Amino acid sequence: MSRSRYDWEAVERDYRTGRYSLSELSAMHGPARQTINDRAKKHGWEKDLSAPVRQRTREKVVKGTLSPEALEALEGDDAAIVEEASNLNAAVAAGHRRQLTAWRTILDQYTERLTEQTARGTMTVQTRDGGVAEVDVPLDYIGKSLGAGTQALERVVRMERESYGLDDDDGNEPAEARLTDDQVRRRIAELEAKRQGEV
Repeated sequence: MSRSRYDWEAVERDYRTGRYSLSELSAMHGPARQTINDRAKKHGWEKDLSAPVRQRTREKVVKGTLSPEALEALEGDDAAIVEEASNLNAAVAAGHRRQLTAWRTILDQYTERLTEQTARGTMTVQTRDGGVAEVDVPLDYIGKSLGAGTQALERVVRMERESYGLDDDDGNEPAEARLTDDQVRRRIAELEAKRQGEV
């Protein structure tokens, strides 16, 4: 296969994902490992190593949840280590969920109270002399309350979704989704140049 027939755009795209070794890229696309390496250096290709870093971090976190004594007792039995670590993680997650339920209750009470005040159009306030009085609900109070309430709701919902695994990354995200802005602009320019060359 001649060098000019290699799909260098595909090689670069796969190289940048950081998912493939030079040997794998060579087997997938044809150019020799050294040729790919030389071209990557020449054109400044950079690998996105965030996925391998995240994976290695997860591995360290899992083993880090166990005491040295537990790791020694399990003697490298991966299945036992995974089971023990998952039990600890489940206990932590259960605690988080209990706390989230409490925060959800407080948020619901806050929402009900604000709804009642705006429906009545008045609220009870403490006067300077220590008494209480009914006053019209100020618009700026409603605005600030809505801002605080929606911010609290957003945080609780995000934490609930994380805690219950509703938004787990399944690893099927396309590599293009992790490109930097500069890489996206460069890729758009390359595609535009290619399109104009075909017209």
